[in-house]
Formats: sequence, structure tokens, C-alpha cells
Amino acid sequence: MERDIVLFYYYSSPLPPAKCYLKLIHSVVYRNMFLLPCPDGKIHFEFPVFEDHSYNTVCNRRGLRALVKRSSEHDKFILFRTRTTYNEITGFYRIRKAYFQVTRMFNNNGFVWGIEADPHLIERGSVVYEGPTFTRGYRTSWSDQTWRRVLNDLVDRVQQKENIGELYGSETNRLIDLFKDEQAVEAWREKCVSCVEDVRCPIGRTYKRYAALHPERDMFSAVNYVYNSNIYSRNVLDTMPRMYLR
Repeated sequence: MERDIVLFYYYSSPLPPAKCYLKLIHSVVYRNMFLLPCPDGKIHFEFPVFEDHSYNTVCNRRGLRALVKRSSEHDKFILFRTRTTYNEITGFYRIRKAYFQVTRMFNNNGFVWGIEADPHLIERGSVVYEGPTFTRGYRTSWSDQTWRRVLNDLVDRVQQKENIGELYGSETNRLIDLFKDEQAVEAWREKCVSCVEDVRCPIGRTYKRYAALHPERDMFSAVNYVYNSNIYSRNVLDTMPRMYLR
């Protein structure tokens, strides 16, 4: 079966020391769930949606829409690449179903397109991207023969690695539950403020800088607020029916 592949980057989160209250697993490439500022001036914290292995056009609208429009007879993949120096490949989603949701909340012409997928997600650093220069935007396997070869090779390499997709999902859900829990966030704040390793911790450094700039609300409170509000779009999208495409 012919493959259609799109390669997206997403901002992965830097890892704190192993004894951090969050207890992050260092083999997992966590997306930037902690509201850390990114090089493009935005704060990306929702995508890809590892909690239920889905994706939608709230992010990477053009690339995802182009993939959904490809022939239904093709095998469709979304590859994820980090923005780190080593261009690590996190894994891929193999699309099972495509759908749309009717809403004008996200500036998407009255609806968002989405996919549900089977994940094949892999350990940090187990596949490294070494193809042509990749800058902003996305790349597709149907754009030219060079990218077809590169992306198909990456899918093949990922398939040879252990699939830890369930671990990605459970870790993402665990952190979201923690961020929504005010008492857990307060315990996290206390631990972070008193941590003697804060100089080496990128998350701790960022939150201390934020608190100095915004004394009315530190970023611990901001995280709790965002994940409990409609700023976190899943709180909105999960209430809307999915209209599946044939």
C-alpha cells in the first residue's frame, strides 16, 4: 500500500533533575506541557495529543488538512520530530479515522479537522533525523522524491523500535491530572521553591523568572488555571461530537 507521510515538529520539554516532584521518565520525550516559552514566541503545550493519540487542525492546520485530503486508499502517517539539536524522532501516528468538529472557537472557518490514530512512539534518542535541512513548517512524502525517501526511511526505522505509545499516553494523562489538581500543584510549588538543584533545572529557572516578572500569579498557578479553563482546548473539543469522514 502506498504511504502518505507528513513530518511535523513539536516543542519537547527539557527534563528536570531525576528527583523532581513531577517524576518524569527520561526515556519519554514529553511535549512542552509546562507553558514554557518557545523560540517562535508562542507557548505550545497541547500537541500532539498523546493522551488519546489524536491530532487536530488547531495546530499545523495546513499540513494535517493536506494529509487528510490524500487518497483514502493510502496508508497515512504523521511523523513527529523534536526541535532539539539532535532532531530526535519521537515516533509516528498511523491514521485510523478522520473527522471534523463544528466550532468557531479556534479561527478554523467554523470547524476543525482531526484524526484518531494508532501510535508507534519510541524512546528518547532511539531514532535521529539526518535528512535534508528542516526549518519551520512541515514536509510531506508527496512533495518530491527526496522527501519521499527520507520520510519512508524514518517510518521504517521507527517500526523497528519498541512501541511505548501506551506509556506516552499514561504519562500525559498523569501530568494533566496533576496540573488540574490545585493541592498537587501547591505541593509541586513548595518542592520546586525549596529545591537545591534549581540552578540546573530548566523548569525551576523558568518559573522563578516568571514569578519575578508577574508577582500577581506565578507559573504554578498559571498552569493550574490553564488546564482547568477553556484555554486548554481539549476542555472544549471533548464536549463536541466528532463527525467522521468516509
